[in-house]
Amino acid sequence: MDERQAVSSLEEPKRDESVAAETPSFLPRTGPNSFLSKHRMVAAINQLQSQINSIQEELDQLDTFGESSIVCKELVSGVESIPDPLLPSTQGPVNAGWDRWFKGNQNSRRRWI
Repeated sequence: MDERQAVSSLEEPKRDESVAAETPSFLPRTGPNSFLSKHRMVAAINQLQSQINSIQEELDQLDTFGESSIVCKELVSGVESIPDPLLPSTQGPVNAGWDRWFKGNQNSRRRWI
């Protein structure tokens, strides 16, 4: 093998343009006029149209609802009238010993950085 053949063996083999034009390509075309890109574009447009329709339906439903301020006032009055069972009824800690768990370490020498 001479140097010329060794270098050309590392490169891609060059095809004649007439041979490349005659051989069918097994990869789909991705150009702007290909069937695959048109199909994807139609699918994307259909998806956007369905999203527009669903948002329009939601807007139509919102138009039929009543005033939100009336509903909010009823909700607030209902929540304020019933005490929450998970919240303590006293203002301060019932047991002062429990409060030490929620305070930080008061020793300044042992602070974490």
